[in-house]
Amino acid sequence: MKLTDTQLLLLSAAPQRDDRALEPSPKLTGGAAGKVVAKLLTEGLVEEVRARGSIPVWRRDDDGPRALRMPALTPNMWSAHVQG
Repeated sequence: MKLTDTQLLLLSAAPQRDDRALEPSPKLTGGAAGKVVAKLLTEGLVEEVRARGSIPVWRRDDDGPRALRMPALTPNMWSAHVQG
């Protein structure tokens, strides 16, 4: 799977946070942000969760603020995504 530089930056910063959350870039707005994270969501590299506490909000819906975070992946899962 080939990821863009923006996707790689988002993914590389998330593990440095205790909550593994992706921080939205001020340069990503509206449709651009959706396109950047769509592939990450589809590939299972990130998951959408309810935003609570200090976790950064990516969007809001009827259920409230939503955030993106990296799931706890095993090394084998990472290998499959990176090499696949």
